[in-house]
Amino acid sequence: MNQLQEVFNEFSQLHNQKFNISEILSFLDSKCANGYFDRDVYQQLIEQIPQGQTSQQCTINQLINVFKKAQDVLNDKINKCQQIIDQKNIEIRAYNDKLRQSQTNSMNSSSSKLNVEILDAEIFYQGNGQLQISLECMSSVVYTQLTKRQKPVWNESFDFNVNEQTVMKFILLDTELQQKRGIGGVAYIDINTFGDQMLHDITVNLTDESNSNIRANLHLKIQWIFSKNKYLQDLINENMIQINQLEQEINDHIVDLDIINSPFKQVIKFQNNLTISTYQTQPNQQQQQAGPLLISENSIDRLVQISLLLIIIYLVFGLLNSIYRTLNFDFLVIFYCFLFYQKNYRLQSLLHIKIIMVMLGVALLIDIIWLAIYSTPYLGEFNAHYDHLEYGLQKYQIIISWLLLFVKVKVQFKLRLLF
Repeated sequence: MNQLQEVFNEFSQLHNQKFNISEILSFLDSKCANGYFDRDVYQQLIEQIPQGQTSQQCTINQLINVFKKAQDVLNDKINKCQQIIDQKNIEIRAYNDKLRQSQTNSMNSSSSKLNVEILDAEIFYQGNGQLQISLECMSSVVYTQLTKRQKPVWNESFDFNVNEQTVMKFILLDTELQQKRGIGGVAYIDINTFGDQMLHDITVNLTDESNSNIRANLHLKIQWIFSKNKYLQDLINENMIQINQLEQEINDHIVDLDIINSPFKQVIKFQNNLTISTYQTQPNQQQQQAGPLLISENSIDRLVQISLLLIIIYLVFGLLNSIYRTLNFDFLVIFYCFLFYQKNYRLQSLLHIKIIMVMLGVALLIDIIWLAIYSTPYLGEFNAHYDHLEYGLQKYQIIISWLLLFVKVKVQFKLRLLF
């Protein structure tokens, strides 16, 4: 906000006075490196100002607020896309692990499993009987539980060993019609309909035996896995496609953000402290400028290594310190830190860093209070009220706690650089 105000001060310091939007546009053109501020973007910004489009006038403060709002929206979209990408990468690594295990165990297309989940139904004919579904698949016949006629719900799942010639037969059984040797409806589904191995959420029509009238709609979830290796590979490929789409979406947002910031001659920083160069493919677009601290990818990798080393040292001192007193909170912090490194390989999860910093801050506060209370009597002269063993353990405890406090401060400092 301050940088926006400083730039607009060159146009006028009367930020609450209305100016012609064409005059402001000419000023923005002069501040751009190429002498041109995108007209479409400017038009969209003006449309966000009440009566700005109709009166062709606005105040500097109104325009600054619109610029800031646009920056926040784009930064938020970029961060959300990146969080989804992080999650997709975690899923891909999990699928790769399962795929390697499947290949090692020789689980291939010879294993063909069909899962059918019968959820609920909508009935179109009159009656008073209770309902259940009969499912015939290969040589197996299974039945759901009897349920009431009004809005019947089953939520029952069945598994079958099948082949490519399998046809499933669903029969709606009605206790009232069974007395007359009749059925509520029937439907046939070829298993090859689900050859993509994805989970299908479908509704099928149950018709009378002459297939002329629809008697009910049956809600199902069906998935056929005939090759676990192919299924896992398809999931990996699908996630990769989604990641590519999200990366393209991020690049589009970055282009828009670059256009919006072009008059202000500043390095675009996202809320997770990664510069625009993290996503751009053109290295000449990253330049050293005065302003916020820049962190390159190599610097981030180095900070990751240093932070991980400090946390390992933190663990060692924590273990040494636990000889005398229990440090449940310290080990909670340590566990969460290692969980973070395990699941986030590029340090792009802003929420995790915030949580770690808060937990470390609380741990530092607790240690300072503890040390202030217990350091004095044990680092001075020997107190006769304590035996030599307890005195020695207390002094050991104090020294280790001071070292542990120093390590925590260093970890907190490194995380602030990444934040």
